[in-house]
Amino acid sequence: MSLNKKDFAVAAAAGVLAMCASVASAQTAGDFMQNPAFADPPPKQCNSTVDMQHCAAHDLRVADAEMSANYKAKRASLDQAGKQKLLQEQRKWLKARDQNCMAKAKKYSGGSMSGVAVAQCWVDVTKLRAEALAK
Repeated sequence: MSLNKKDFAVAAAAGVLAMCASVASAQTAGDFMQNPAFADPPPKQCNSTVDMQHCAAHDLRVADAEMSANYKAKRASLDQAGKQKLLQEQRKWLKARDQNCMAKAKKYSGGSMSGVAVAQCWVDVTKLRAEALAK
């Protein structure tokens, strides 16, 4: 099979995107959200593995913004000792989020859904953390 230059360029671009997407499971949630391959706007449909990760990156940015706003509001209501305790708790939570989500994706290890599983886990637990901080 012979590819013309245009088809080759499209195939190469798709390959680069797939490689960028496949490394999502090896990153932190923060790195994943900032991956230029997943910049906004998200795709209109999230059907392929790459599109699913792109959509998850968008959802994670939304959840992270809500979590950050709730964190700042809660922090503003605390005294200095409370602020320090909240900061330590948040740092511990961020580290645990990344480790736990990476562990959950191990059942997909080597498969194309591994990155999607990690990304969706990050979205889900970040939404839960945003809710907890709002209380």
